[in-house]
Amino acid sequence: MIRNKGLNSGGAFAWFFQRITGIALFLMLLAHFLLLHYSGIEELTFEEVSRHLSQPFWKVFDITFLLFGVYHGINGLFMVLCDYVHHNAWRLLLTGVLWLGGITVVVLGSLTIFSLGI
Repeated sequence: MIRNKGLNSGGAFAWFFQRITGIALFLMLLAHFLLLHYSGIEELTFEEVSRHLSQPFWKVFDITFLLFGVYHGINGLFMVLCDYVHHNAWRLLLTGVLWLGGITVVVLGSLTIFSLGI
């Protein structure tokens, strides 16, 4: 059974935001590598990362990076799930697993970012 993925179903938003987060992730990854790995720091140590994360700008940057990355990954997996899982019960179960996994990654990542640099 083919489901309607038109404008009213939220499919257009998911498709559009998948592209937006992809571009944002590329730019944020480029900034991350240039500023942390190629900025002249001899060795990236725990103290250096803690000092880096003690600044509010970098906490917001890393949380945004985390949220965009998780959304982009979960949304991509959900699109694959909708394409290949045709039984509604399995689709519902796997969607719940995706939500649970995404929430877990966001909570653990946020706790890590907020606990460093205090």
